[in-house]
Amino acid sequence: MKKILFIFLSTALLLTANISKAGDVTLFHDKAGWQDWWTETFAMDGNNSYEITPFSDTSSYQAAVRQSLRADPPGLFTWWAGYRMKEMVDSGLVEDLSPIWDKYVSSGEVSADLAKAFQFDGKTYAVPSLIAFWPMYYNKNVYKELGLNEPKTWEEMESNFAKIKASGRTPVGQTIEGRWPAFIWFEEFLIRSDPDFYEDLMEGRAKYTDPQVEEAFLTWKSWMDKGWMDDGSAAFGFTTGDSMNNSFSKGDVAHMLVGTWFASTVTGGGIAEGEEWGYFIVPNKDASMQPSVIFEAGPIMVASNAKNKDAAMDAIDFWMSKEASAKWTELMFFPPHNLGAALPAGEVGQLVKEINDGGYRQINRYWEATPTEICEAAVDEISKFVLDPSSYKDVMENLQTIADNYWSNN
Repeated sequence: MKKILFIFLSTALLLTANISKAGDVTLFHDKAGWQDWWTETFAMDGNNSYEITPFSDTSSYQAAVRQSLRADPPGLFTWWAGYRMKEMVDSGLVEDLSPIWDKYVSSGEVSADLAKAFQFDGKTYAVPSLIAFWPMYYNKNVYKELGLNEPKTWEEMESNFAKIKASGRTPVGQTIEGRWPAFIWFEEFLIRSDPDFYEDLMEGRAKYTDPQVEEAFLTWKSWMDKGWMDDGSAAFGFTTGDSMNNSFSKGDVAHMLVGTWFASTVTGGGIAEGEEWGYFIVPNKDASMQPSVIFEAGPIMVASNAKNKDAAMDAIDFWMSKEASAKWTELMFFPPHNLGAALPAGEVGQLVKEINDGGYRQINRYWEATPTEICEAAVDEISKFVLDPSSYKDVMENLQTIADNYWSNN
């Protein structure tokens, strides 16, 4: 009989407890609030039983997984994508999942672009637990009041900004609260002009001192000089007080560039999805370019030394199926990883349909696409630019120094 065991562990318990091996497949994850949804989705798998272990604290989770991988690892575990999983790949601690990806990509069920978030040297080492796209949120109440239409070109978007500014509002919110959001507009300006260059920059094949980076900073600076963007000092997502989200909900700020995972927070600010706020994808500067969108993905990986590795691989195959993807989307309202699964309702579903039907290039987010050692230092430099846009040349030089220090040793 198939069954799912539920164990809730802290690091201390992991170190001392003798964990039951009753399930064919063990799963560790750090999203305790998702526990019921993991359980309901994996209950559909007729081939395996599951032992699903949530951790409530990220630091404890990281320590527990790192320790277990060299001793008695789970079959499956969640982590962070891109370079944040590279250490495990380089150490041979996680399994190559390319054959499963090949199966679903060749059948047209899964986008090959999505695999890029988990790839090293042509091999793919994870499948997605989370997919989020990064569109522009826009306040429909402001658009209706000013008689604006959703922009389809870069010029139409900037024309809307000018009209919104003339009405006494801030066209675009931005924030550097918590450091990491500094990269949001940096990556966006780069891909709107040259997505190939952006990917080369992430991999060390291009430089932060190249003209494409200067163009991105100058466009960003011009928006700030015109008053089209705020100064970045507001908090990110609180629904009350001085926050970007609160300003957006009141219509004082008309746009925000945020992942689709932010939707419930926006609605929590007091405006209705679809009726009062919606999405559009920022247009390219050159309308003849292939449309593109930033995405982020959370990985599920298979431990190479897992005792029940074959069962874990079978579980990954199940996870990538239309049935599992449809259930996960139904429960989480995430974009489905299997293209055959039904889309979520509302604005997210309409956005995903546009991306799928429009042949959008899906580009991995800066936070995961470039080495962690570069990213963590770079966001502080980019924040300096937001605080003082005239500093862009110094920031470019400093960013390249950070990149040189990493790539010269790796």
